[in-house]
Amino acid sequence: MPALVDLPLRGLALIAKCAFEPMVTGPLLGLLLYTPEQKWKNALEATSLSHIIDLRNLIRILGFLAAVGVIRKTNAALNAWATNNWQIHAGHGWNWLSEIAVVTGGCSGIGKAIAEALTSHGIRVAVLDVQDAPEAFTSNDLLTYFRCDISSPIAIAETADKIRSDLGHPSILVNNAGITGSHTILKTPSEFLSRIFDTNILSHWRLVQQFVPDMVAKNKGHIVTVASVNSFLTNSANADYVATKTAALAFHEGLTSELKIWYKAPGVKTTIAHPSWVRTPLIEEGILRSGQDPKILESMLMPEEVAGVIVRQITSRRGAQLFIPSAAAPISWLKGLPNWAQELVRDAFGKTSAVTSGSMIAY
Repeated sequence: MPALVDLPLRGLALIAKCAFEPMVTGPLLGLLLYTPEQKWKNALEATSLSHIIDLRNLIRILGFLAAVGVIRKTNAALNAWATNNWQIHAGHGWNWLSEIAVVTGGCSGIGKAIAEALTSHGIRVAVLDVQDAPEAFTSNDLLTYFRCDISSPIAIAETADKIRSDLGHPSILVNNAGITGSHTILKTPSEFLSRIFDTNILSHWRLVQQFVPDMVAKNKGHIVTVASVNSFLTNSANADYVATKTAALAFHEGLTSELKIWYKAPGVKTTIAHPSWVRTPLIEEGILRSGQDPKILESMLMPEEVAGVIVRQITSRRGAQLFIPSAAAPISWLKGLPNWAQELVRDAFGKTSAVTSGSMIAY
């Protein structure tokens, strides 16, 4: 039944896609412009549509759609060029069977899906997590589990040495692990505040410092930062989590710039992903425990969907900024709106935030 409900939405999405596709609207516009007007009038009269469709208005509409389509395509091409370190070509020297990836938080949710998707390309993956490795890992020789609390600088340094010793130097780093808890600012425990910043953002610095120098030396690598749509939208009872995700965006932007300007290593690509709500087992547990309507889970992304987008970007050997789903991209415009508009959006979104018991949820 849900599939039947989705059909009209998919149909509308297809129509919208075609409407702003210059390869569709351009030829139609050319056909209208270069075919004698009388022929079109005769054709419309033959189909009894002449009283519905005005030829001149149709030409104007197609012209507008074609122009918007060209602007969108141009903008997308410029974005792809800029986020790929101003390079048109993909990175060189990649051989998936000899590459090593590090994925934090890789025992569940998005991290697990990313780790498993990477191995499908023959990439060896070092999974860092405080959770026990899932049983499925035992049947995958390309997955190596390292118990590591990434909120600890010492644990990161020791684990990094072990990875280099056991597997070699990684060429892919996916900073995915994160925790959250529903606290208002006045009720955020001090120990939790330290842990969420250590885990969600300071670990990015420490892991990059461990693994990126070798990537810079080889001018080849890929660092993926898993942020959130909350990088752009703050909601109530979640300021600690949002602050770390906003910081993750700034971290990604700074790292991208430094790799080009300071280290002259444009072959080291950077990608940031902004997923919307994702249906992980612990998110399900948290929603059910907080008494929210379980139906909200049906609208969430599955971890495999998010992982698929991220891994396709890695294997494309190009950097990018990813919004998952892509329809969420306009949320990045929020910071450019007038203050009154921003506050209306934040207040409306904040009222939907449920303040739960404050238990941590891992992603």
